[in-house]
Amino acid sequence: MDVPTTDLKAFAASAETVVDYLRAHTCLTDWSVSRVDGVEQVHLHVSGDQLLHVGDRVPWEDTFCRRMLGGAAPVVIDSLRDPDYGGLAAAPDVRSYAGVPIREDDGSLFGTLCGAGAKPIGSVDDVDTDLLRVFADLLSAQIRLVRAAARHQGSAVAAAALANTDALTGLLNRRGWDIVVADVEERVAALGEHGGVVVIDLDGLKAVNDIHGHQAGDELLRTAAAALRNATRPGDAVARYGGDEFVVYADGVPIAELDAVARRYTAAIEDAGVAASAGAAPVVPTAGQDCVVRAIADADAIMYAMKSVRKGA
Repeated sequence: MDVPTTDLKAFAASAETVVDYLRAHTCLTDWSVSRVDGVEQVHLHVSGDQLLHVGDRVPWEDTFCRRMLGGAAPVVIDSLRDPDYGGLAAAPDVRSYAGVPIREDDGSLFGTLCGAGAKPIGSVDDVDTDLLRVFADLLSAQIRLVRAAARHQGSAVAAAALANTDALTGLLNRRGWDIVVADVEERVAALGEHGGVVVIDLDGLKAVNDIHGHQAGDELLRTAAAALRNATRPGDAVARYGGDEFVVYADGVPIAELDAVARRYTAAIEDAGVAASAGAAPVVPTAGQDCVVRAIADADAIMYAMKSVRKGA
């Protein structure tokens, strides 16, 4: 949670300038700067709305870009006539394609700069691959600057958030949580950073307050908070979100690993002897902001479904 906002906005602006230019000056109707994690491809900055949209997520093995990086041609005239691309499920819709990789600061794959068209094109020369590589190299260089700035920035965002804590539990309060969320929104929108939200709601706090008094209820909250604090991974943020509700931002967690991270937190609470219901949802790029708010709503719905099952058990 430590990438400076100005660097993120600069990368996002550059990516959007590139895809807008390519849409206006090439024969392909849709262009995207995407993020790839080896499991799926997520389209982050898109110009065009026929084939690609911000937030689209596609299994990586099923993508044109995966074939391109595996050695297939970087420009496709007609996918249905190309043996390397014709078997893809999207080939009947994406008839033409161009793509090049975007690299991280360590040389690993960040994602791709790619274009798609609903119709075949006349020739591979219709797309200037040298220009695409120049654009991709410039975006790669900007990513290196973002990562370097993040390393120098250190824990500024975390420190600002930790200055706002809940008096009872010592966890982040809503103001501290909002600082975290603002940073996450910027990182997800610009770079497609991985992460997820875990919502945890204590079972039976009202009954404890009614039967044993509010001091007992406060002690239950402190016990749950201590368990969550002890389970916190580096980079994660844990907040008291409401009266008996806690929320965790799990930083850097791919979607495939989110459930395991959620179990880490719920197991910690259960081991402390506190009954709770939980739900988890990934934070994914969207056409607007509020991706964390959407994830909280999704995780909340899962949590309440679990609570209903537990009540009926």
